[in-house]
Amino acid sequence: MQSQKDIEDKGFYSFRADANALGGFIQAPTRIIIPTVAPVSLPPVGGSTVARSDGFALDHIVKFKSAYSHVTGQELDGGDISIQSTAVIEGLNILEVVEADRIVALLSIFVSRDERKLTVSTAGSRYEGLRLGGHRWEPRHSQGLKKKECGPDGRGVAATLDDVYEIGKTQAGNVSSTFASRYNKEWAENRSKWTHSDGARQAGCSIIDGFESDDPQQPHGHIVEICGFGRVIIGELFLSAYSAQLVGLRVELGCPVTGKIGICCGGGGGRGDN
Repeated sequence: MQSQKDIEDKGFYSFRADANALGGFIQAPTRIIIPTVAPVSLPPVGGSTVARSDGFALDHIVKFKSAYSHVTGQELDGGDISIQSTAVIEGLNILEVVEADRIVALLSIFVSRDERKLTVSTAGSRYEGLRLGGHRWEPRHSQGLKKKECGPDGRGVAATLDDVYEIGKTQAGNVSSTFASRYNKEWAENRSKWTHSDGARQAGCSIIDGFESDDPQQPHGHIVEICGFGRVIIGELFLSAYSAQLVGLRVELGCPVTGKIGICCGGGGGRGDN
């Protein structure tokens, strides 16, 4: 049993973590708020919490068979902080255009006791049976991030803010080349700027570098534009000094049905005593 002195001598860390399987809104043909599915939030003292959904359907727009979200936060031996956010969805179907057997967005966040430096790993995140516009799309996981994978105990070399910035810089060039000859070239360039930021305080990248696909129009980056449907943005990872967020799938509808849908989102961070 801990003594009162042991409790008082321990360092302070206030946890923050959340996850959800699906959420968003529809603007047309009617305005609809899509209820957030399987949302979880971690208490500031840490711990573990999980939420599940056995299925969901919103008219003909979006449906899935099952989903769950799970977050944990704990102080490891030696005082390091470990946070893990997981969101999983199975049997996803959006307007018969975006389909997936299973999507897993898993973000592990580590904060060192000595430096209070936040690092991340996306090991375990994956896309199974992803189909876009009737074509098979197999995401190629970012080689830069694969070198920065580690387990829930923090062993290994996790990705820093600088790592995410450098990976995102290369990916931004790939996105720009995909849209270079299109009408929305400026949008693509701006999107890379918004995502990537300046690298000093925050940065962004994708957990994938591109795709293997039987679609001859496949892009070089992580953004897929489907004529008559909209855009699908895969695996955005955002990092700042004190927090991280992973968005498994971001769908921006630009057809007779307009709106935005987020799939498998989660993140966390917190603040400590130094």
